[in-house]
Amino acid sequence: MTKIGIRRKYVKALAAALGALALAAPLTAQRALSIDEAVASALATDPGIVSANLDALAAKVKADQTAWKRYPSLSASAGAQYLGEQTATSISFGPISATLPAGLNHSFSFGLSLQYPVFTGFRIKETMAIAGLQAQAKDVARESVRRALAFDVRRAYWEATRVSYNRATLEKNLELMKKNSELATRQLGQGVATRADQLAAQMRLEQAAQDLGDARSLQKRAFLTLASLTGEDIAALGLASAPDDAALPFELSTKPDDAALAEGPAAEGPAAVAPIDEAALVSKALASRPETRGAELARKLAERSIELSRAALYPTVSLTGNASLADPNQRAIVQSEAFAASGSLGLMVSYDVGGIPAALDDIKAQGLAADKAKSDERRQRNAIAMDVELCVVNLQRARRDLASTAAMVEQSRENLRVVQGRVAAGSAKDIDLSASEFDLLRMEFAVTNKRIDALIAQADLARAMASEDLK
Repeated sequence: MTKIGIRRKYVKALAAALGALALAAPLTAQRALSIDEAVASALATDPGIVSANLDALAAKVKADQTAWKRYPSLSASAGAQYLGEQTATSISFGPISATLPAGLNHSFSFGLSLQYPVFTGFRIKETMAIAGLQAQAKDVARESVRRALAFDVRRAYWEATRVSYNRATLEKNLELMKKNSELATRQLGQGVATRADQLAAQMRLEQAAQDLGDARSLQKRAFLTLASLTGEDIAALGLASAPDDAALPFELSTKPDDAALAEGPAAEGPAAVAPIDEAALVSKALASRPETRGAELARKLAERSIELSRAALYPTVSLTGNASLADPNQRAIVQSEAFAASGSLGLMVSYDVGGIPAALDDIKAQGLAADKAKSDERRQRNAIAMDVELCVVNLQRARRDLASTAAMVEQSRENLRVVQGRVAAGSAKDIDLSASEFDLLRMEFAVTNKRIDALIAQADLARAMASEDLK
């Protein structure tokens, strides 16, 4: 072989290697992502969380601002004016005459003013209490948003995992249908199959290709949802218009078998499922759920609003005072071109007699609002209890389904073992072995599917109980 031939051989080998890499590259995920990393990323980047954080911070600042109303208000002022020239004036009354001096052509003043609410009918106290409760309510709302987002991310992660397993199963199904179609074509040529058998095999192949295409679309949807929740720039990913073998945004590193099922079913069957103490779960949920605390804060706010309305029935007592240094001083009888100091101190009492009927109606309205808040609190507690109960029902059902489905895997394995023996003995064909292998794969996917259902149900119960520690 000449040198040119050797070079051409190496060039072809290099081109083939690069082509293989190009085909394999789209199937390689960009980065690994665990379920805990997905939750942490969502909590750190979600705009709703940022908005809730800013809302809570603003409420806290307003509460601090309200506290300053307890202290005296002290204001300072200064002024200067040019009054213009004014000449001296002579006045005569018969034989008596007098000359008034020329007016001052300037005015300077410096002053301090003090106001202190000695008694405002407990307005300041109740306003401070309401502002503090509102700040706590914003914190509770922020926690509610965080917990809801954490569950949405976990559910989206497991749904993306589910569709990934489903795609792998349907790819195996398409491979099997291709073999079945090729076998039907060969049998038609050998005269042992009819045209109808070939068309039926071709139809099953087309259906398998269609199912795989749908699975790929569902996988893109699931990954787009997960990418959006975890703060990815989904427009920059270009996943929607990417080819079917394009790289996914990330590789899901947490597998269903890696996640623990608390008090999960044993391999012996549904009877081994551990019981759940519903009363204890409901009690913990009522103590931990942010919605419970939010309803309690709403009731306290309504009760504080009643006390704030009653402040209108009390008089207002204020301490006032001022001090001034002016040239000329307007309080002096004889104006002189010199600074003079003066001051005052007083106590002012006011009472809005005409506003009493309106204040009584406001108290009544706030009382009705407080009764409504109490009813809403009871309704919220009942809703939380129902939420926990439904989550328990779903989890128990998911566990039973998982245990029942897992028991069927052994039968598929036994069927595969029998077919393998028949193929070795020559009484079965390779297509029969592929079908048995696919049946086992499909059954294993069914187990994975049921396990994902149980994991989602378990995450939903953790959400209903607010038991997850969100850092």
